[in-house]
Amino acid sequence: MPPLTALAFGLAYALLTWVGRLTVVDGQVVSLVWPAAGVAILWFLAESPRRPEWVLVPLMAVHAGVVMATGVSPVLAFFGSLSVTVQTAVVGLLVRRWCPSLLGAGGHASIRSPRDLAATGAAAAIGCVLGALIGTTGLWLDGADVTPLSTLAWFARHMAGVLTVGAVGHLAWEWRTQAVPQRTHSGSRTELVVLWVVSLAATAGLFLQPYPLEFLVIGLAVWSAARFRTFPAAVHCLALGAVAVVLSLTGHGPIAELDGRVVEVLVSQLFMVTLLVTGLAVGALGDRIDELYASATRASRDAAEQAQLLAEMTESMGEGLVVLDRSGRIDRSNGASRRLAHRVSLGAGDDEALARLVDLVLRPAAQNTGSARAELGVGDVVIPLESGEEVVLAVTRTPLAGAAGGGPTGVLLVLREVTDHRSGLRPLANFASTAAHDLRGPLTAIRSWLSIAVEDLEDGSDALAPLRRAERAAEHMGELIGDLLAHALAESGELAAQDVPLCGEDGVLTQAADLLGPDDVLDVPDDLPAVHADPVAVRQLFGNLVDNAVKYAVPGQPARIRVRAHRQGSRVVVEVQDDGVGVEDEERALVFQRFHRSGAVRAHFRGTGMGLSICQTIVQRHGGTIECLAVPPGTGSVFRFDLPAAAEGPP
Repeated sequence: MPPLTALAFGLAYALLTWVGRLTVVDGQVVSLVWPAAGVAILWFLAESPRRPEWVLVPLMAVHAGVVMATGVSPVLAFFGSLSVTVQTAVVGLLVRRWCPSLLGAGGHASIRSPRDLAATGAAAAIGCVLGALIGTTGLWLDGADVTPLSTLAWFARHMAGVLTVGAVGHLAWEWRTQAVPQRTHSGSRTELVVLWVVSLAATAGLFLQPYPLEFLVIGLAVWSAARFRTFPAAVHCLALGAVAVVLSLTGHGPIAELDGRVVEVLVSQLFMVTLLVTGLAVGALGDRIDELYASATRASRDAAEQAQLLAEMTESMGEGLVVLDRSGRIDRSNGASRRLAHRVSLGAGDDEALARLVDLVLRPAAQNTGSARAELGVGDVVIPLESGEEVVLAVTRTPLAGAAGGGPTGVLLVLREVTDHRSGLRPLANFASTAAHDLRGPLTAIRSWLSIAVEDLEDGSDALAPLRRAERAAEHMGELIGDLLAHALAESGELAAQDVPLCGEDGVLTQAADLLGPDDVLDVPDDLPAVHADPVAVRQLFGNLVDNAVKYAVPGQPARIRVRAHRQGSRVVVEVQDDGVGVEDEERALVFQRFHRSGAVRAHFRGTGMGLSICQTIVQRHGGTIECLAVPPGTGSVFRFDLPAAAEGPP
């Protein structure tokens, strides 16, 4: 805190302490009001939390000096200054702990929320109770008559000072240093002037007549807090309370009719605190409502912007998007899907063309699909055109889940034209399949003659080693031809989707266990979800992964393979983990390329480098992705992929 600021707080505390001492009445030692208590709290909060003594020590000295100058005994001055110091420290520390969003506690706000109002009120009550106990102890040691009313009066005057001067001062601090948001439906300046005129006149009128109607002033506090920002409303409430206190102390109004000056002051201060707290509570609630309204407005605006961005993105996509509602009617579509629909239905309107396209996609003729209808979730559908040509669409069908996690609320169809790709790919795949098939015959003959030649040669013959190398080369060529044929089938073969169990007696993993050695272990839980896919392709997928795990096991150790799977929406996510030699980080993105084999693997293990490429092709044709996960070195490898999930039950 700058020295001038500290000096200003010290002078303000000294001045208000002197003002408080002016309210001492005959027969009493202590003051009736103590507005300086609020200044002490603000002084403490304005100082750094790391240097509380820079406030507490001067505070104690100023308090003791001023009250002794007004005739208070040294004993009472000491306990009074100790009371204020302890009270200020406790209230300040509790506010910093309970309300970290407030100015002086680490934040940038003031008492403008119901929670902060309740927390600061509780902190003030705890601190003022401790201060009252210390202060009345000083009274007793000084020889004064101490009664429960003495302790209550001490507590009330300090509590009133903290809640009035402290709360309004803190709001002024925020008003001076922060950008305080406007009320959503704020009153005008004219209304503010009318409010002040009516309030002052009504308060004066109510306290200048003898009937107990002073509670009507609370309505004026609610008016100001509901229509204006919290700080002006608090100043308004404080002014009305001050008018009420002054009029009561000068013998006007129903409070002045009470028995005893101490009781009068207690009740009038209670009235002022009630008026202010009512205004603060209504203002805090109004600020909270405004904050929620502003947040909802921003969220609505952001949602509208996101929706506009999403609409622009979907309209610019090359893939057709069609959203169907729960009953199967078209809910939304993008430009690509509409252009595709008009190619299928020339001259038709958007709705009619889209309806026909969706019908052809969801219910294609048997000869026009490579994936056993669109309930597979993904596949190729051939759409005949009126010109006699055909369009091949790669169709992905994804259920849309409700926001509350309930059942599906619709279906998203993604239509990607692959006519050129498929027309160029199928002849190549057919050629590869035919070539691989035709090469098997001559290769089988070569391997047979080589085997006979090796058996006829005696051990140690010079020709034996070259023949054995030729035999191994022929075996490797056989493996390569087999993999090429498998890849061609995976790339272009017809998919016939059905529900395929992964575990159990008929599960594909049970069949894949035939690839294990005598000591190898395949860990498969009994509750793996089934998938909806081509059974031949799925067996080939898991067979390749299990075979790879066995082939690339650490030399001298049995293979241990662990399979885990869980359903995620309309997909089943599968992880196949082994404890083999693993895949280097720089190789994880390359292992799915055809014929790719890392240097370390190529030097110690046989293979063609086609197995994982086949796996990727199978997974992609079922609308999924496959990846090799990063794992710590020496812990094997983990492959994760997803397939369409089988239906969980009847619709």
